[in-house]
Amino acid sequence: MWEFKKEDILKAEKLEADFKLKEGLKSKLLEEAAIKRGYEVERLGFDTMILILEGEKLLFRDMNGPFSSAAMMRIVDDKYRARKLIEGANVTVPKSMYLRIYEQDKIKAYANDIGYPIVLKPNNLSRGEGVFTNISDADDLEEHLDKIADLIADPYERILIEKQFSGDDYRFFVVDGEVKAASKRARANVVGDGKQTVLELINEKNEKRARDRDLKHFLIPTDKEKLGRLFREGRTLESIPKKDEHIIIRDESNIASGGEGIDFMETAHEAFKSIAVRAIQSIPGFHYGGVDIITNDITKEPNADDYVITEVEFSPGPMSMFHWEGKQRDMANPILDFYLENLDKL
Repeated sequence: MWEFKKEDILKAEKLEADFKLKEGLKSKLLEEAAIKRGYEVERLGFDTMILILEGEKLLFRDMNGPFSSAAMMRIVDDKYRARKLIEGANVTVPKSMYLRIYEQDKIKAYANDIGYPIVLKPNNLSRGEGVFTNISDADDLEEHLDKIADLIADPYERILIEKQFSGDDYRFFVVDGEVKAASKRARANVVGDGKQTVLELINEKNEKRARDRDLKHFLIPTDKEKLGRLFREGRTLESIPKKDEHIIIRDESNIASGGEGIDFMETAHEAFKSIAVRAIQSIPGFHYGGVDIITNDITKEPNADDYVITEVEFSPGPMSMFHWEGKQRDMANPILDFYLENLDKL
């Protein structure tokens, strides 16, 4: 018979509570928007509810309702298969290959073929989990293959090997053929004051993040194993940056990795907005979602070589509603509007 220590049970309960808080926010935001507009809501669980819109009962998980099918979620969450569909929309995606973890000889050969630096990505994990960037040579690749094998455990699981594209990371939120938000996903960073250490600056910034409804769940980590960019550039947590010196701490740009959203809705070039819309529409029945684009200048009209679409998001986080800088851009009400306009098609 299994015996569980009290501290293990408490730890499990805390992990479950933290998970529910993180995952439930999208659902809560949609619920609040519906109630504010006078619609009834029946809460079923931390991320599921029934919205009653004009007498119709619609089941939602997070912000995904009846138009978001299970088949669509499966395809969109499969980075490689979604990318193949997106390519058909005449937009640029990274050179990539879909291989099983145990096929290390093929992985190494493909890396040599496309050239370093490369990126390794689990095919169906989220929030940047297990993503390794800036892999610079064969030895570095072998080391990170061991890391990703430890994380996933199943040697038959597929991973993406892709050519790294350097630039800034942007998230577009599209609803029914229209971009509702464009945000820069700034990497975890601090700005020096000439006095405090990097660690002190992180702690100071985390105090501010802790007061944010979304970011409080995603503080900048201080675990040295997660601060590769900081150490690669010759700094430590004890380093004291110069006044106004901008220090990038991590390579990952998502919010869950300590990043922050910056509003670019007004300054993003219309061509990029069109690219984001085409990416969403390339997947049959995909009416709203997120599109991640890497580019060096989001304000200028791009050529095919100036950007890549790294993935689309079935259930994007509410980053634009909690921008660190710039105007907040609503996600919940545009989704409500979409369903209200299309009730007769359900």
